[in-house]
Amino acid sequence: MTRITLIHTDQTRKFQYSWTAFFLATAAIVLALLSGCKSQRAPDNAAAKAATISIDPATAGSISGMVSFKGAPPKLKPLDMTQDPACPSDPQPADGVAVSGGRLADVFLYIKEGLPQGTFAVPTESVALDQKGCRYVPHVLGLMTGQQLKILNSDKADHNIHSMSSNNPMWNESQTANSKPVLKSFANPEMMIPVQCNQHPWMRAYINVMSHPYFAVTGADGSFTIKNLPPGEYTLAAVHEKLGEQVLKVKVGPKMDSDARFTFSAQ
Repeated sequence: MTRITLIHTDQTRKFQYSWTAFFLATAAIVLALLSGCKSQRAPDNAAAKAATISIDPATAGSISGMVSFKGAPPKLKPLDMTQDPACPSDPQPADGVAVSGGRLADVFLYIKEGLPQGTFAVPTESVALDQKGCRYVPHVLGLMTGQQLKILNSDKADHNIHSMSSNNPMWNESQTANSKPVLKSFANPEMMIPVQCNQHPWMRAYINVMSHPYFAVTGADGSFTIKNLPPGEYTLAAVHEKLGEQVLKVKVGPKMDSDARFTFSAQ
């Protein structure tokens, strides 16, 4: 009986030793595979960081054009700002449809389709939104995700800036007369974000947050220019706060300044 017990114990030890060796070998293989996956993923992450699009200035083109208004512009009731003595006392023109000589101002234009895949560098300079004469200046603006928005108050009046975004966090912040700028940024693209002053309800601006730098806003003469575009075929969109959106196919060749024209009318 004693001999049988000794033989059984030796076999058990041999089995335990074999199982331990198998476990250690399997663990070594798994660790090697995991290390291999990590080493393979590292170049992918590096490539993603290096995917910022660079435009060749030797071939870059542009799109320039005009936005017109057909027909008689709507008659808007002048703004009465007399509720605040720090605001202008005479009636002011209302925002909405700003037409001069058949040209439409405050239209936001942007490349909707056709840009190369990748990310674009975010400008280091900030975009300014001023409160002047109890109005937002400019009325419509654009900036990139992550770019700084600098909100100024050049008035003698106190204001309350209320961003009513849906794809970015909303915020509501007071700003006293001639105080230091309020600095904000937006993480996600979003079109026509309304910004309103809660103390002066006629004050409204629209902010457009883009993932690329190819946008513009028409001036008082209805003109616009989008620069530094790589050659390609694009869908150009024109958006107005009250008149909706129009799109146009535009081809840009090397060093070409392509023409694009839109016409809006009262709806």
